[in-house]
Amino acid sequence: MQSGFEKKVEAFIKEQKLILPGDRVLIGLSGGADSACLLVVLMHLAKKLSATFGAFHVNHGIRGIEADEDELFSGELCETFGIPFFSVKEDVPAIAKARKIGLEEAGRELRYQVADRIAKEHNYTKIALAHQQNDVAETLLFHLFRGSSVNGLGSIPAKRGAVIRPLLRCGRDEIETYLKEKGVLFRTDSTNADTEYTRNKIRHRILSYAEKEINEGAVCHVASVAAELTEVEDYLALKTEELVKQAEELPEGLLFPAELLEKEPPVMRRRVIYRWIGAVAGSKKDITKEHVEAVAGLLHAQSGKRISLPYGLTAGRNFDRIFIKKEEVSEETDCMECYMIEIPGEYPLGESGETLKFCTFSYKKNAQIPKNEYTKWFDYDKIRGKLSLRVYCEGDRLGMLQGSKTVKSVWVEHKVPIERRKQQLLLADEEQVLWIPGIRCCDNYRIDETTKTVLEVQRNGGK
Repeated sequence: MQSGFEKKVEAFIKEQKLILPGDRVLIGLSGGADSACLLVVLMHLAKKLSATFGAFHVNHGIRGIEADEDELFSGELCETFGIPFFSVKEDVPAIAKARKIGLEEAGRELRYQVADRIAKEHNYTKIALAHQQNDVAETLLFHLFRGSSVNGLGSIPAKRGAVIRPLLRCGRDEIETYLKEKGVLFRTDSTNADTEYTRNKIRHRILSYAEKEINEGAVCHVASVAAELTEVEDYLALKTEELVKQAEELPEGLLFPAELLEKEPPVMRRRVIYRWIGAVAGSKKDITKEHVEAVAGLLHAQSGKRISLPYGLTAGRNFDRIFIKKEEVSEETDCMECYMIEIPGEYPLGESGETLKFCTFSYKKNAQIPKNEYTKWFDYDKIRGKLSLRVYCEGDRLGMLQGSKTVKSVWVEHKVPIERRKQQLLLADEEQVLWIPGIRCCDNYRIDETTKTVLEVQRNGGK
């Protein structure tokens, strides 16, 4: 007679189309409760699912005899049900050290690699893993605490490519109860109690406390929210793709009407702009929230406004349209880098070996303002948006006590050679240039009686 637990797993498998008639399924078997349960329940459902099964085990070479006993137990469990058993032993600590990553990450990557290799060698069509409801809750909190987008907070997927997870709707208590009913023992990994691992801290100190002191259904509720966030992310991804495709492709970048995003909520603007910057740059690695917000600011800027982005990109507004493109640079400027300034921080000033160091502090009335060319004070509260250290953009201006001047005219007045101009990095906010280092400051950021916070910029330590 089929148990309630087996009915629940079967219903989920059919709902998600995880296993189809004729599938050959390779089960990840560690010997722990979750994987033992996955194997046992799939064996009891094998005829109904019209599928055949095998299992693989990875001995990580971490826990000595204990790990060897896990491997032996897993092999014996497979023998009980008469299914093929594949075992691999690797030195995960050595792999982690060589790749300079943590043991958890190295072990996880190895398991996927081993599963993929065995599946291909023995013609398995699916790889079944034993992630369950508690894993979903732990993953959501792990990503939330580290800082994540909505995409990172979603549920572990029930299927991704050949990988399937039939136990995602089952909790740890249900799993252990089922194994007890079936008289199946399982192994307990001693490292699961080691709270040096971040996930174990979440499991034993946070979720355990939440279930005991706040709500006994805490894990289920968190997992449910993760599932809803996955649905939200799927919808947002679909809408994002529709908008992304509406940009006009140029040889050097993308062009789109400002009104395309003006009517969209901020969450969609950020997603679409992030995708566009990444598409033009060819990578999303160094694209931050600040870069995305800077481009979004162009939606409300005047025509001619331009900003610098990573990977040598420039974004700007040209009447009612926004562009993101790669700037053509000469050999002299080909290696110049631009920086979005974080305060405090220190950044190279071109290839000369000089640096600019940034810090802020509260202004004391009548404090002596530096008069040299190596230390400059600016009224921090007058700065608009994000500061950057960047190359010249056509139309850049310096504010004066009366009116303003173009950076080009200032260079001409100070007889700066064209070759040097190509190498000159400028300190600017999102509206204008604050300082041409060694040449001239903008008067619009002067310290006055209203100043509360000072931005100090030191060139070469103020010497």
